[in-house]
Amino acid sequence: MLKIGEVAANYNISNRTLRYWEEVGILKSCRRDNGYRYYDEDNIKRIKQIIMLRMLDLPIRDIQSIFLTGKLTVAIDALTRHLEETNHRTDELKALGIVLEQLIMIIRSHQSLDNAFKYLDVPNNSAILKLKEALEIILSEREKDMSISSYCNTDVRIVNLPRLTVASYSVISEAPEKDCWEKIISLIKGYSMDEKPGFRHFGFGFNNSRGEYGYEMWVVVPEDFKVPKPFERKDFHGGLFAALPTYLPMIGERWDQLQEWVTENEDFELDFHPEKMRYYLEECLDYNAFNSKEIEETKRQLDLLLPIKRITKEDIISKSSISEIVLELEPKKVVLHDINLAGCFFEQKEETFPWKKHVPWYKLAQCIYKTGKDFQQRMDASNNTFALLYGETRFSLPFYLDSKEGFVSKVFGGVEINQSFESYPEGLVEQVLPEREYLVFSVWISPEIVTRKKLPNQKLYKAAAEYILKHKNEVDFTYCLEREYRKDGGNVDRIELYIPKMAAI
Repeated sequence: MLKIGEVAANYNISNRTLRYWEEVGILKSCRRDNGYRYYDEDNIKRIKQIIMLRMLDLPIRDIQSIFLTGKLTVAIDALTRHLEETNHRTDELKALGIVLEQLIMIIRSHQSLDNAFKYLDVPNNSAILKLKEALEIILSEREKDMSISSYCNTDVRIVNLPRLTVASYSVISEAPEKDCWEKIISLIKGYSMDEKPGFRHFGFGFNNSRGEYGYEMWVVVPEDFKVPKPFERKDFHGGLFAALPTYLPMIGERWDQLQEWVTENEDFELDFHPEKMRYYLEECLDYNAFNSKEIEETKRQLDLLLPIKRITKEDIISKSSISEIVLELEPKKVVLHDINLAGCFFEQKEETFPWKKHVPWYKLAQCIYKTGKDFQQRMDASNNTFALLYGETRFSLPFYLDSKEGFVSKVFGGVEINQSFESYPEGLVEQVLPEREYLVFSVWISPEIVTRKKLPNQKLYKAAAEYILKHKNEVDFTYCLEREYRKDGGNVDRIELYIPKMAAI
């Protein structure tokens, strides 16, 4: 038996770290009559194992899952995921090392930083071909990270909203955001609310029981304020939210990023409960600027607020018993009959891999809302979506199976319809997916945890490529199809990858 201080000294870790490991449930101590904490032989062994895993840079959340569940599958999944991430970082660091080494040599030989950069710019300079290849790797990664729609973890803030009394107004109409905004402005102006202490205002979209889309807005009011009709007084209990700033034109992409952040986060998970007023909120940060006709949309700013809660060790234990992600990699042969789709084409960034594509579904939704009042009746009853991927490849493999050189140039994102819409706003088109035989690979997740895990669609493409090469299947090079399913109406819990077989001549 060793005292906590002795363990801390022997293994060069702090008392606070040992106590934290106890708090999360991966370590246990016993307290003697003298008041000191002691660790027995089994727990000292556990400490050594934790230290080894931490030296391998494994996140503490994964270590916690491994020891709390005791399942080998959990350990294998965590280590495999960490290996993939490490290999990716290793490739980038190797390329970075080549860049730095060559750049130092060039600067030394030319004795000038300006001349070195000129040398790097010489086209087809065979002396620095390896350097150029490394630069392409580095800069392509940096370009992805520095795009306008990208973000890093430091962009996301954790905020604790206080309890608030609000005046609420909601509407279901052809343009609910606009109609709701006009009503709220009349209340704010009529009572000079923007000049009162604690002024804030929020909004959020919703679907009613008939599937009709609406929007609701809140304005914070004093507790003794008599809320006039047609506004409704509500008490918002506040709580934890993940916040991400956005400008109005980027709102869809930023919501996607915030959702991705919470699904990959080790400390927090989604806590969406409309019955408890735990909504996806949008807070207007500058009411006057947002309301001004002189301010461009590109400069109108919002905070996106996603309701979250901290993950506890009890959560990890209870969720570990659920079969989390299931990959069906032995394909089924399926014939899809003619499918009528309404959707939009979305251009992709240069050299976008199929599993890295970006489909702003909110833009498709906005177009559909403008097609007429009966758009719901013309759509397929399920809330599933189709994504047709088109691209190019530099080798003999179809672009969607070439993991190194196959890129998506555009995506058609659509929904199935049983009848044409009344009208087609700019950007929305109708397209028929003709009858075809496909090989279908799929991945799905338990709906109970869909908000906490991201489906690994890259594995679908890898499995499809391996299967087709092994069985020498003849497939169509021109496109592939992804189909997403949403059992809860919002979150994707199943993805199917349809590989078109070569049509018979």
